[in-house]
Amino acid sequence: MKMLVPVSGSKASLAAVRHAASALCEGRGTAILVNVQPLLTSHAARFTSRASREAMRSERSARAMAEARQVLDAAGVTYEAVAASGRVADTVAALARRHQADQIVIGATRRAGWWQALFSPVPRILDLAGVPVAVIGDGRSGAFERYGVPACVGLGLTALAVAAD
Repeated sequence: MKMLVPVSGSKASLAAVRHAASALCEGRGTAILVNVQPLLTSHAARFTSRASREAMRSERSARAMAEARQVLDAAGVTYEAVAASGRVADTVAALARRHQADQIVIGATRRAGWWQALFSPVPRILDLAGVPVAVIGDGRSGAFERYGVPACVGLGLTALAVAAD
């Protein structure tokens, strides 16, 4: 079995790596660790060389995957580490097809539904993936994300409604 695990260095992605390690221990399969670095805007890219951008992405990917590699090494799981750049969801889905992964294991912090819909690549990965996707939840969103942001949005809409009258 091949499991593709997107890794960002976060606690949630490490939970996904631990899940994959427990499922793949004792030679049951291989893991494919993937770190996707975002592309710079064309404006920002004009001021840097291609070599410096690649070096920066490579360094960030290595840092993000360091602890995940330790977890898999300790579990004795065979793995391959892939550093890529682009849009996270599109790149993860394309790499799953290219590596013929049997499953994608994603770590996600439990957040409000609206937050996930607006800012998380998880729904898009679920949409694009041609293989089963396991979402491993870790932690809980903070009080500000759960209550503060919706309250601020509500106050803003109320202010707009009052101003329109």
